[in-house]
Amino acid sequence: MYFIVLDDLWTTEDWVSLKVAFPDNDKQSRILITTRILHVAESCCSDTHNPFYKMEPLPPNESKKLFFKRVFQSEACPPQYSDLEVITDSILKKCSGLPLAIVSIGGMLARTPNKTISEWEKVCDRLGSGLETSATIGGMRRILSLGYHDLPYHLKACFLYLSIFPEDYEIKRGPLLRRWAAEGFISGTHESNLEEVAGKYLDEFVSRSIVTPTRIASNGVVRCCKVHDIMLEVITSKSIHENFISFIGNQQYSATGHDKIRRLSVHADVSGSDKEQEESNINFSHARSLLILRCSKKPMSISFAHLKLIRVLDLEGCQWLSNEDLKGICKLSLLRYLSLRRTNVSELPKQVGMLHELVTLDVRETSIRELPKTITQLGSLKHLLGGRYRHYTKISRVKHFEPYKALMIPHGLKNMKSLQKIAHVDIASSSRAMQEVGALSRLIKLCAINHEFGGEKWELFAASLNTLCNSIRNLSIIHWRTGDMGLEILLALSSPPVFLEKLYIRGMLSALPPWIFTLNYLADLSLRDNFLDGEFVQQLGKLPSLVSLKLYHRSFMGTILCFEKNLFPRLKELIVDNAPNLEELRFEGGACYLERLTLAFERKPEKGISGIENLPALKEIEFFGEIIVDSLVERVIAEAKKHSNKPRVYREDRPIEDSEASS
Repeated sequence: MYFIVLDDLWTTEDWVSLKVAFPDNDKQSRILITTRILHVAESCCSDTHNPFYKMEPLPPNESKKLFFKRVFQSEACPPQYSDLEVITDSILKKCSGLPLAIVSIGGMLARTPNKTISEWEKVCDRLGSGLETSATIGGMRRILSLGYHDLPYHLKACFLYLSIFPEDYEIKRGPLLRRWAAEGFISGTHESNLEEVAGKYLDEFVSRSIVTPTRIASNGVVRCCKVHDIMLEVITSKSIHENFISFIGNQQYSATGHDKIRRLSVHADVSGSDKEQEESNINFSHARSLLILRCSKKPMSISFAHLKLIRVLDLEGCQWLSNEDLKGICKLSLLRYLSLRRTNVSELPKQVGMLHELVTLDVRETSIRELPKTITQLGSLKHLLGGRYRHYTKISRVKHFEPYKALMIPHGLKNMKSLQKIAHVDIASSSRAMQEVGALSRLIKLCAINHEFGGEKWELFAASLNTLCNSIRNLSIIHWRTGDMGLEILLALSSPPVFLEKLYIRGMLSALPPWIFTLNYLADLSLRDNFLDGEFVQQLGKLPSLVSLKLYHRSFMGTILCFEKNLFPRLKELIVDNAPNLEELRFEGGACYLERLTLAFERKPEKGISGIENLPALKEIEFFGEIIVDSLVERVIAEAKKHSNKPRVYREDRPIEDSEASS
């Protein structure tokens, strides 16, 4: 027996090709197909007993609720705006009950400064006939296009840039912001951080419903997002029309027809004589950006060394990439952004030092460990990213840095004055570089790991950290020798990083460094293998800005973890991962804004979990790990059903859908 979902089928031929793979064995299996095209829906129905279901538009009342919720964060029009009711009806009539159109126009109107009738009438007039006469995809595109024309000039290039991603592609915040900056799309001053400005641009897109968040951090920052498929069609169409981006491997759009290609996105494997002929007719010499996504084979006609004007090169996931290819890439003197993430490369050539304009070098999830001496010649480099994480839970809340994957940085780091982020560095193999890291006055993120016993290497690191007390915002300290007290040097930092916002400490400590309790800006704290008793929790509960607390494996050694009233006033996320002595997890009025609770137990806590009813904002509870106690989960599910907020309960050993159904 099986249940299969095929989303957004485009042609009857696709269905004919696919359906032979599904056996009709009279076991009551089901196939659910979605499509925008009527004749495709009809062709998928084998007989009159299998009719298709046509999604009806929202009725007027529901349309109005959705619209007002988008504009006013309320399902009803506020009394002070009652004069907008009539023009609202006219706008909604043109949206014809289609949620995406309603949300898009609502997002636009939410940003009008005065919300007057004249402002809204102008928008209504610009909608034209919209979807009023027929709820067609063409009409939908016309409405969504209005969102593009309504954008400020400085956002339009970033908007069009979203078309580089294939349909249903999850876009990660960090790489997107760094690419925008490398492309020159961000308007900033010398005093402002371009990535921060880019972040505001992305937040603007979220507020306008141009992108949909798929992962949101506890502090409210959108970490990942997607573009709705119809919105993506609108963006792609405009990008093609303006020769902003060209494509290879896209089923609907082709790079041929343009004399000069500015930005090229390769979406899928390009093979076959027709495709090779298509590539041979393309002039890449003017390309400034090249992104090759989800390709297992190298596009035959692309020679990196010939792309003299390239500024952005993203090769994430290209398993065909070799160390030899990197020699050609290192000849691209204008290159500002280079991502080799999730490729098979293992060594950077010494010619990398010739990339004097390079701002971002991303070698995460590769086999690259030792960086060449010439890396220190990259005076413009801001982001040096390496290493590898392992994710443990279905929704990726729990992650762990993999050992022996950190970067080895040579002597001369002090010459890289522009560096803002270093992740991760092996301090045992980079001891001379660690003596110099204190000279990097712009450094805001530093992730360091040590495999050696004792604290000698950390002493050099701590001395440099003292000089960075006013710049560091994100700090990870990983001492890999379990049971070794090498991190004790941290207890006596003379000048701790007072503006720290995110902190991760792995390694045994006699006590949590006292300066941590003075960090008024600290929003995210992660602890692992610290072997601490329970007394520190109450002290952490007084931190005014803490929104995420992650107590990973053997960080908490107490028997009772209690969140007392008035403690943790802003906490939204809590992870408790295998606290070996834990007998009871209790909520007594503290952490009253907690939204997400993630739990793993080595054994069943004797007194269980209590006080969930005291967490009025709770949305999700997730159980993970090798041991998931059924009776404990069932009790939590029962409490969740009675909870006023009806939080969802997940468990790692079952599909998310099954877990949601159980709650």
